[in-house]
Amino acid sequence: MAQLVLGIGMSHSTMVTLDDSLWGEWAAQDATLAILFDTEGQAVTYARLAERARGRYAQQATPQHWKEQYATVRQAVARLAAEVASARLDVLIVVGDDQLELFSFANMPALAIFYGERITSGLWTSRFAMYQRHGQPPAAPLSQRLQRAVAEGYAMDAHREFASAPSFARELLASLIDQGFDVTGVGEMPSCEDSIGLGHAYGAIVTQIMGEQPIPMVPIFVNTYFPPNQPTPSRCYDLGLALHQAIETSPTDLPVGIVASGGLSHFVTDKQLDRQLLTALRAGSEEQLRAIPPKLLNAGSSEIRNLIAVAAASKHLKLGWDEYIPVYRTPAGTGCGMGFACWS
Repeated sequence: MAQLVLGIGMSHSTMVTLDDSLWGEWAAQDATLAILFDTEGQAVTYARLAERARGRYAQQATPQHWKEQYATVRQAVARLAAEVASARLDVLIVVGDDQLELFSFANMPALAIFYGERITSGLWTSRFAMYQRHGQPPAAPLSQRLQRAVAEGYAMDAHREFASAPSFARELLASLIDQGFDVTGVGEMPSCEDSIGLGHAYGAIVTQIMGEQPIPMVPIFVNTYFPPNQPTPSRCYDLGLALHQAIETSPTDLPVGIVASGGLSHFVTDKQLDRQLLTALRAGSEEQLRAIPPKLLNAGSSEIRNLIAVAAASKHLKLGWDEYIPVYRTPAGTGCGMGFACWS
């Protein structure tokens, strides 16, 4: 039988994949975003955020502070990579979200599993073209250097191919359906201009965690980001329990790992929300995880759903360590609460 031997969580923000020398240029985008969500879950403009903050975060939004935080981020990433290497996994399940990369508004499943033979990624620059075609707010122009660094960090600088685990993925899909989940099965990566391929949530795991030892992946897509069909936090917890059962009842003799890609709060850093989640993770509290308010899980903060699912799947393991770095990119309070966790 397969065994789930390792669970991890990793923010996949550009603050993780970019050198801190580029954080300032990336931060310049924040003021151009048409819609942000404040710590009450309400839509708000950057100007309004800045007015409320009154420079409260200015001392934290500095290159010197970012340098210190980036060093902590890199230590946490290296620690996760070492955990994965020492576990000698045969399969890594990656629970992430799709942001107009593989899917579009023409078809945005609440839950999907890729079970095909070939996993391919696309070009990161195409993602912004997709957002613009669907009426999403365009980002400010980026320098070629920054575009290249973002694309490389997400393994979306070229059409790459990653190892898959089709037989095991089919087992998971069938088990989830037996357990009452209506899962979309993705058997191949479409080749058309409106589909980029596997996106940033998965590419970041490849570049930051796998390194020189590629592990066959099973990508699981949770629609955390786009209304109206986002699973509730409670349903994500149920998904984690079902994934645990699907793994442990597989007849295949495999050591399996699972990773939550994404989170914590962003694009407005919300330390209260992040700490609510971390308190629940540390306590192993099903009740608290199910009770995370959906109204606060907007935009990038929505990826907290992936952590809830992986925490449930890993509840038989011990949360050995976690790291939290609240980054403020601007005096208005925009940024990312970056979280890292390991169950073993």
